[in-house]
Amino acid sequence: MTAPAVGRRGELLPAFALAEGDGAAGFVERYRGRRNLVVVFGAELAEEGPVARLLHQLRVRAAELTAELAQVLVIATSWHVAAQHLWMGFPTLLDGEGRIHRALGARGAAGRPAPAVFVTDRFREIFAAYLPGQGSGLPDVQEILDWVAFINIQCPECGVPEWAP
Repeated sequence: MTAPAVGRRGELLPAFALAEGDGAAGFVERYRGRRNLVVVFGAELAEEGPVARLLHQLRVRAAELTAELAQVLVIATSWHVAAQHLWMGFPTLLDGEGRIHRALGARGAAGRPAPAVFVTDRFREIFAAYLPGQGSGLPDVQEILDWVAFINIQCPECGVPEWAP
């Protein structure tokens, strides 16, 4: 019997903590109630790979993400990979053993960590999941922006939290 898949639309993205660049614990929970999340699982990818291209596009359109109260959070499997993306200014957490990748379905056919993207609301409900092996590939930046705009339309009474920058 296999464990139920986590990371499907309508489920909550689980709270987890991973190491940040300075070795401190980084918590996905710190954004709860404050920001919609675009969680990008980078795995072990080359600088010119699809995740790097997506992160670059997200960086170019950062003002639009900010306007939609969205935060990009990168989950990498090595600091070598993470360092390639730190210059973009996205918080990056290390999943060195691939535990979170596996738990959320961000793994390839051989069970190794693979690229994936989740778009959640401010309370971690998953609205979109782009997982390996499901034929969807990674989304483009406009698709992500459309999702966060849709999330905000769904909860107009949420408004802008007073603590949001």
